[in-house]
Amino acid sequence: MKGPIYAGADRALARLASGEYICVDTNSLDAIDYLLGWDMEVNVLPVFRSFLQPESVVLDIGANFGLYTAISGSLMRDHGRLYSFEANPHTFDLLKRTLYANRLAHQSNITAVNALVGETAGRGTLHYLPEYLGGATMTDIGQGGEAKRSIELDMITIDEFLPAGLAIDLVKIDVEGHEPFVIRGMQKTIRRSPNIRIFIEFVEAFLSYTVSADQFAAEIEALGLRICRLSPPPRAELELIERGQAPRGANFCLLTRTPEEDIAHAQRAGKHLSARVARYIRRLEAAWDRYRRARHRR
Repeated sequence: MKGPIYAGADRALARLASGEYICVDTNSLDAIDYLLGWDMEVNVLPVFRSFLQPESVVLDIGANFGLYTAISGSLMRDHGRLYSFEANPHTFDLLKRTLYANRLAHQSNITAVNALVGETAGRGTLHYLPEYLGGATMTDIGQGGEAKRSIELDMITIDEFLPAGLAIDLVKIDVEGHEPFVIRGMQKTIRRSPNIRIFIEFVEAFLSYTVSADQFAAEIEALGLRICRLSPPPRAELELIERGQAPRGANFCLLTRTPEEDIAHAQRAGKHLSARVARYIRRLEAAWDRYRRARHRR
């Protein structure tokens, strides 16, 4: 397939370079990345993939169209366990189609959950713009005007939702500034998961409306985790943040108990990725040379 498959007036299935299908709302600006075939989160996904194993237990919190869900589920299939959380009912409908398109919808070890995730269970309000579904947030900062939509939804905590005693390996959290509340609601899960690694959005501007960056960093350290900042694109490297410090600006970070080991692991994975890319380029060049020679003989 060379381009997206359109499935109705406002839906399309786009295929990633790695083969997974993502169902997007074509009216949403963040669908353009998929429709044009751009590389997705080039500084985060390679590192995330390097820790992902078929037997992993994975949480995707703030799944949106299902990028991390599709990548995780396609590797795991009937191994491991995957829980995918998306609050917006419209976006959740797209997430379900992503699962179906990748033949994951009927996997008993994969669970899709239509709920907010927070510090306490109950009800909460989600605010979003139909033209940018990926920016949905529980923080109403008064922007968006008449285009803004708000919806009241069920809210759960990870500690109360997951089966008792289940240890987690990999987590992705991207909830537009409410990451501290998700972490507070999964402290028991973190403590019982010795090998847990959390890939998390850490945006100082978003956190200024919820929990300050410095306070959030302190809470992370209190859980026995260190913060590693992922380098900006196109690199996929980890940088350890000193104790008592917080990342500044807009970042994606890895929270881990073994920062030095994980930094070395990411470096090795990056070298392997570069080698694969180099081999791929050489194959393309060889194919192009064969094509030119064949054209010349004509």
